[in-house]
Parts: sequence; C-alpha cells; structure tokens
Amino acid sequence: MRTTLPAAGKPYDLTFDVKDFRDSTSALLAIEQGELEICNTTTQHLIRAISENIPVKWVCGWGGGYNVLVAQKGLNLKQNDSAALQALVASRKQSGKPVIFGVPTGSLQHAKLAVYLKSIQVDPDKDVTIANIPFPNHPRALDAGEVDLAMTLSAFGAIAIENGNATLFLHLFGGNFGKQEIGFIVTQKLITEKPDLVQRVVTAHVDAMKTFMGQPDKQIEFEKKYSRLPDAVIAMQERDFLRYNFRTNMADIKTMARELHQLGWVKDDYGPKVELR
Repeated sequence: MRTTLPAAGKPYDLTFDVKDFRDSTSALLAIEQGELEICNTTTQHLIRAISENIPVKWVCGWGGGYNVLVAQKGLNLKQNDSAALQALVASRKQSGKPVIFGVPTGSLQHAKLAVYLKSIQVDPDKDVTIANIPFPNHPRALDAGEVDLAMTLSAFGAIAIENGNATLFLHLFGGNFGKQEIGFIVTQKLITEKPDLVQRVVTAHVDAMKTFMGQPDKQIEFEKKYSRLPDAVIAMQERDFLRYNFRTNMADIKTMARELHQLGWVKDDYGPKVELR
C-alpha cells in the first residue's frame, strides 16, 4: 500500500502522509484525538472502540492471514495436528512444566490463540503459560527456547521458519477462523463534516489495492520496494499467508465480537451493533 497509494491518490487530489504506530491501540488513540484522517485497525480493536464508545466507523477492508502459530522445531509437531498439541499440553502440565506460548497479551493474536485453545479443550488460563512477548522478539525467543510456540504476525512467523528453528503449526485463516482481520477506520466526525473527503480517501485505497490484490507476484514486487525483510521472508509472507481484499466480511466481525465477549475481554456481545450503513 505504501508503494501504490501515492499514485492512487492523485486522481482524487489527495496526498498521503503515512505515520507508523507501535500497535493498533496507539493508532486508535491517534485517530480519536484527530491526528489522523484514516488508519488501519484489527477487528478486535474495532469491537473495543464500540465497547468504549469511541466514535469510529469501518470504511474499507484490508485483509487477513496475519495470525500464524509457529512451534519450536524440536517439538516435532506436525502442521494442524491439534491432537498432538493437546497431548503435549497435558503431558507438560502433569510434569509441572506447562507449554509456553509467546504472544503480546491483549492483541488480536492473543484473542485468536485463546479461542483456538478453547476449541481443542485447552484452557489458556490454566493449562498453559502465556508469555507476553512482543512480535519482533518471537524468532529470538523460539531460537533461545524461551517459548515452545509463538502466536505471531506472518512476517515474524516467516522469519522464525526461515531461521530453521521453527515450523508452521497452524495458519489461523479461513473456515472457523474467519478471513477479516484488518480494515480501515475513520471518525464519525470526519464522515459528518467531510463526506466527500472520506469517499475520495476510500476510493483511493480501493484503487491502490486493486493493483496487487490477488496477485502474489505484484504483492512481492511492491513489498520489496520498501521492506527491509529478506526476500525469502517476503515471498513466504505474501504467497503463503496474507490475503488482501477491500471488501468487508461482516460475519467475521460479528464473530470476533462474540468471541471477545466469551473470553471476557468485553462486557457485552457487540455483534448486534455491527451493521452496514
């Protein structure tokens, strides 16, 4: 998007200034305070905004595929073998050395991990240990044996796999995991005061995405123009993990709302408040 958005904005008389934030919480705070016209966020943070009465609206999709669960190679866990993971968790719990999962607590990945573990009858609060480790530290934590598995972003999962000390256990995308993870939001204030600007901004984002959406070779080409990641990592991320789409899957957002409520992360199920307008 950084590569294609500048040109996409020109027909709409738009110039984009991209700002980086450490996490979605920081970006959400910035847009609420009027520092941004538009920002990307996770479905989890959208539900959080609804729960805290932060007046933002989701206006465009971005995609998904960012939730990657990688395991230390020495565990010999086969991909998607939930029964083997269950057995490992039970064995390690009994021995007093619970399986350690690295993930930033409170993140979308943490939520997805907790939902997955519950689905295979593993209690994320009692049966395993959740270590609050930032995404960039996941490859090193796996290499050093600080964690057994890391629920991480696609880029850091690819780095860990390329380093040779980790294997892909599960890509939480599609099916029951859903596909809608990231999208763009604006404030209700901007929609009310400058609806034409919002339309132009959204249209420019859609046009920019059309230049690479569903085209892995183009995704890799554009990513290489600004990313400092190794080529092999970029290729794995773009071919194997990430899927872009400017459309929005409303059902997935409603599912996230229900899951966050079931996890106790939000007071109510805000799914009914997720509606197309």
